Amino acid sequence: MRNILLSILLLLGACATVPANAPAYARAPEPPEGLSNVYIYRIGAYPTLRAPMVSIDGRAIISPAERAYTVVALQPGPREVKVNWAWDTGWPDVAFTVDVEAGKPLYLKVSGSFDQVSGTTYRAGSSVQPIPQVVAEPEMTACCRYVRPLAAD
Repeated sequence: MRNILLSILLLLGACATVPANAPAYARAPEPPEGLSNVYIYRIGAYPTLRAPMVSIDGRAIISPAERAYTVVALQPGPREVKVNWAWDTGWPDVAFTVDVEAGKPLYLKVSGSFDQVSGTTYRAGSSVQPIPQVVAEPEMTACCRYVRPLAAD
C-alpha cells in the first residue's frame, strides 16, 4: 500500500500544468524584419498530465502543458519540428518539416488521440498540424496561456 501511495505522489508531482498567473493568449508583436512568428500551442494532446518536448532544428523550444502556448521568431525556410514524448507515456513521437515564410505567422497545434481498438487494447496517437490563423487565434484565445520559450533563434 505504501508503494502505491508513493507511486501516486511521484506521478502527480510529474504533472505538467500551466502557471495560474500565465497571461492569456495575445498576438505577439511583429518580429524583426525578415523573421516570422511561429506559435506552438497544445490542445487535446494526451496524456494531458504529461508534456512532450517540442524542438525546432534540434533546439528545445517548449515543453507545453495542456492549454499552453509560446511564440518564437524564426528565420524563413524549411525547419524540422520534432515532438518527443517520454518513453514511459507510450505516445509516439512526431517529426516533420515545415516551411516558415518571412513575415507570415505560423501556428502549430500539438494534439493527439487515445482510441480503443478492441477490448482492452488502445492506440495512442500524436499530431502536430499547421492551423490557419483565423482558426488558431480563436482556439488559443478560448484556452491557452503563454509560457516563455526555452530557446529561440
